[in-house]
Amino acid sequence: MTVGAVFAGVTAMGSSAQQAHAAGDHGFMAASSGGPDGPGPHKPEKPGLQGICALCEVTGGGEKVYGIAVEYDVAIDPASLTPDTYATAVFPAARGFFAGMPQEPDKNDTTAGPKPRPVAAIYTNTDPALRPDRKSVPGRYVITEFAHDPDLSLPTTDSDRVTVTQDRSVRTTGGAVYAASRTVWTNAGPHGNRVVIRGVDAWEQNHWWWDDTRSAWLEYSIYLPKSFLAEGGENRAYPLVLAVTHSGTSPDGTCAQTLTEQCIASIWSMPEEQDRHECVVVTPRYERTTMNDYWEHTSDVENTYRLVESLLSNTWNYGNPNLADRRDKVLKIDPKRVYCTGWSMGAMTSLWLMAKHPRTFAAGLIIAGQQRPGDVAPLASQKVLIITGSEDDKATPWNEKCIPVWEKAGGRVVRPEELLDPALIFPVDNQRKLTDQVNGYLAQDGNITFLTFDGVDHMGSARKFFYIRAARDWLFRQSKA
Repeated sequence: MTVGAVFAGVTAMGSSAQQAHAAGDHGFMAASSGGPDGPGPHKPEKPGLQGICALCEVTGGGEKVYGIAVEYDVAIDPASLTPDTYATAVFPAARGFFAGMPQEPDKNDTTAGPKPRPVAAIYTNTDPALRPDRKSVPGRYVITEFAHDPDLSLPTTDSDRVTVTQDRSVRTTGGAVYAASRTVWTNAGPHGNRVVIRGVDAWEQNHWWWDDTRSAWLEYSIYLPKSFLAEGGENRAYPLVLAVTHSGTSPDGTCAQTLTEQCIASIWSMPEEQDRHECVVVTPRYERTTMNDYWEHTSDVENTYRLVESLLSNTWNYGNPNLADRRDKVLKIDPKRVYCTGWSMGAMTSLWLMAKHPRTFAAGLIIAGQQRPGDVAPLASQKVLIITGSEDDKATPWNEKCIPVWEKAGGRVVRPEELLDPALIFPVDNQRKLTDQVNGYLAQDGNITFLTFDGVDHMGSARKFFYIRAARDWLFRQSKA
C-alpha cells in the first residue's frame, strides 16, 4: 500500500523558499525543479496547515533528518507553540541500506512504520530551514527541530520520509486559532519526498562536460558561491575544489548520491565552510569504478582533468538559465588555487591527477587513498596532506611504501610515529587539541604530511576525517607560486 493511501493528509507543501522542492528517490532534484510540487509560491487552498517538509543535513554517516518544517497559510504566533504541539516521526531507512555502499536499496523503500522522534526545539521561521540560534522570527513555517548527535560519523538510520500530527491548537499572529486535528501529514508526494538539505540544495546537478572530438563526456555537479550569484560576482576569480567521491556511488549512483551519501563533496558547500573559505566545488558522477586496486583506470580519470581544464579556461557560462542570478554569467577560477580531494577511489584518482598534472593543483587532501609508488613520484615536489586510519590495510601501508620514493625524488615527508586520537574530531566545535596537533605537524619543514589515526578502518575514515578543520584550513592556505 502506498504512503498516500495510508496518510490522508498528503498535500503539496507550497513552499515560497527556493530550497524546498520535490525530491527524487535518493535526494533532491536539480536547482531548476518546478511544477506543481516544486518551489513556490503557491496559493493556499484553504486556511490552516498546508504541508510539511523534512529538514535534513548530510553528515559523514549519510543524510540525517534534523527536523520538520510545518507550513501554514499565514504567520504563526510562536507563543502558541510548545514542544508537544505536534507528534513528529521519521520512517527508518530500508533494511540493508548503508550510506555510500554499492548496490544499496533505496532508503525510502521501507516497509517499516514511522518511528516517533521527540522535538528538542520549536520555533517559527520565514523559510523551511533550521536556525542555529533556535529562536523564532515572524513566519508561516513552524520548525520542529530534533536533537543532533555531536558524532557526525555515526551511520544514518533515516529515510527522508516524515510525518506530523498537530496535537494542539496553534494561533496565527492575526489571532485566528487552528484547532488540533487527527490528520497525519506526510512529506511524500507524487514526484518524491519534500526535503530541504542544508548546504546541498544550492548545488546544480546534471551538468555535462563533453569533447566532441573524442566522443567523450562526463556528468558532474557544481556549487557556485553566493558572491558569484550576487551582482558583479562574475568579476571575481574563485578557488576551485575538485572533490572526487568513491566507488560506492558508481556505477549505480546518481548525482544526488554523490552529494548526499557522504560528506566528501557537500562539506565544502556548507554555509559555515563557505563563510571561512568561499570557493567553487565540483564533483563528478561516474558510471563505473574509475580506478581499481590493480592501479588500472578508465578514461574518466583523464576526463576529470579535462573538466578542471575547461573550468580554468574561464569560459564556463552554463549556470541555470532559469535563475536570473546565474544566467549568462561567466565563471572565473583562480589558477593559483585549484585543490584536489577525495576518499578511497576518489583519493586514488586525486593522487593520479596530481602526479600526471603537477602544474595544475596547489595542494591535495587525500583521505584513505593509495597509488603504486612509482606512479606518484611527481608528488615529491607538491603539497599533499594524507590522512589514513591504522586499521586501513591498503591505504596506510601503500602510502608507507611511497615515502622512500618521494624522499629519493627530493620530497620532504613528515610522518609522525604518533597515532592521533579520532575521539578529538567530535564535537566539531571543540577541536582545539586536535588542531594544535595537526598544525604542529603541518608547520614542520615538509611538503608532504602523512597522518594516521588510531583504530580507524577504511570506511570510518570517510565518515570522520573530512571533519578535521585544520586539514581543510591547511588546504586553502596553499597557493601556487
